[in-house]
Amino acid sequence: MGLKYALLGLISKKPQTGYELYTIFKERMIYFWSSTHSQIYTELNKMEREEWIRSTYIYQEGSPNKKLYTITQKGEEHLLHWLLSDKIKPAKIKDEFLLRASAFHLLSGKEIIHLLDSIIEREQRVLEATRKWQQDNNRDEEFLIGDFVTAEYGVMYAEMYIMWCEKVKLEVSRRSRDN
Repeated sequence: MGLKYALLGLISKKPQTGYELYTIFKERMIYFWSSTHSQIYTELNKMEREEWIRSTYIYQEGSPNKKLYTITQKGEEHLLHWLLSDKIKPAKIKDEFLLRASAFHLLSGKEIIHLLDSIIEREQRVLEATRKWQQDNNRDEEFLIGDFVTAEYGVMYAEMYIMWCEKVKLEVSRRSRDN
């Protein structure tokens, strides 16, 4: 349900191709939503049939042709209704690493710390990339409030994840000394 509204929101900013939309999900929406290439294109096709968006072909010599999607009045009305009227559901966390953490009792302290260090490295890379993206785009007049608030969430999420990993490492070290 949320994917179509995420796509509508992105397309409402400016016309975009399916590939551009997929790239935004991978780079900027990673903290709060994920989607596969096929899910995005399936949803775009549905929304086009429902007349929420329309597409135009861009013919390219030497490269594959592409479709540029724009939002329709009907799509904008549905997006606004969703933004203002639909009930906001509680946040859900689906984090594979937390599933692994729930089975840490099977690992040694050294193995747990190694896993946590790899997560810290991952989050530091994502944090640096998000901050760079913010810095590069903050000067742009088209840097919209939605882009700012979601990127800021990403920064704070990565910082929190790193702090959590550091705290868990301390607890694992303390428990390892106690045994």
